[in-house]
Amino acid sequence: MSVMASAPMHVPVLLQEVLDNLVLPAGARVLDLTLGLGGHAEALLGRCDAKSRYLGVDRDPEARYLARRRLGEDPRLEILACAYEDLWSDPSFLAWKAAEAPQGFDAILADLGVSTLQLRTPERGFSFRDDGPLDMRMDTNSGPTALEWIAEQSDESLANAIYQYGEERASRPIARAILKALQEGHLETTHDLAQAVYTVIPREPAKRKGHSDPATRTFQAIRIAVNGELDRLAASLEAAVAHLRLGGRLAVISFHSLEDRIVKQTLRRLAGIYDGPGRTAPTELPKLLKLIHAGGLAPSEAETSTNPPSRSARLRVAERIV
Repeated sequence: MSVMASAPMHVPVLLQEVLDNLVLPAGARVLDLTLGLGGHAEALLGRCDAKSRYLGVDRDPEARYLARRRLGEDPRLEILACAYEDLWSDPSFLAWKAAEAPQGFDAILADLGVSTLQLRTPERGFSFRDDGPLDMRMDTNSGPTALEWIAEQSDESLANAIYQYGEERASRPIARAILKALQEGHLETTHDLAQAVYTVIPREPAKRKGHSDPATRTFQAIRIAVNGELDRLAASLEAAVAHLRLGGRLAVISFHSLEDRIVKQTLRRLAGIYDGPGRTAPTELPKLLKLIHAGGLAPSEAETSTNPPSRSARLRVAERIV
């Protein structure tokens, strides 16, 4: 069955917390940096009045199609094909903002990481649950596939990526096993990649001990590298803050420690909090933001029980004060 036909329904993570923390005044201007399947957008639009405007951004053409089908031809909604990292200089975005939100946005939302659509579609190659081609691209129209990216790596560069983006201690032997499988013609699908990992860290002992699948960290690392997910995250958050109006709020949902660390440190720095060595900042830091829920918000037990993918999620919110 095709992705378009199956149309999986997105269960938005931390939805109530997002609704509670994003302020939507009359005529609100909302920027959704990661529209996905439109779960958060549907709820937020439900709280916006007729004069509000909502700009949803996503690099994934299938996600945009399904979001539009879910949300309908709402005159308040515009959907833009773009990666959020590239948004800030995109001519279509700049034209829309000049026309619809010249004073900035009241609310900006970023729901980071891989989507339900991508994980549950074997043809996309994000998951080893079902066998599929080694693609992993969030934008299927551009850039190298995961297999093409792996083929360009040395033992050292692949090991470094697996260690940095997957926090995998066995990164070096795993990298060697993956490249060995490639050289022997045994690396074509997601199951092939997982099997290469299992030659280093056997699956069954980890399963018996209740640990996560040994391939999880490697898949995460390669996905992040292929899509450049962390390369410009901090700069994009800074740009988002610059596009907030006074009193506007930025809400960011992250799903692993690498993302959350960048989000946390960037927002704290923009709130004038110095996290470097020593007790005081060497230079005066700008205080553009006020942190809301300084430690961030995690999903409730009720949410994690009904929506297990939410377990690792964390929401951080900040408000523009100057």
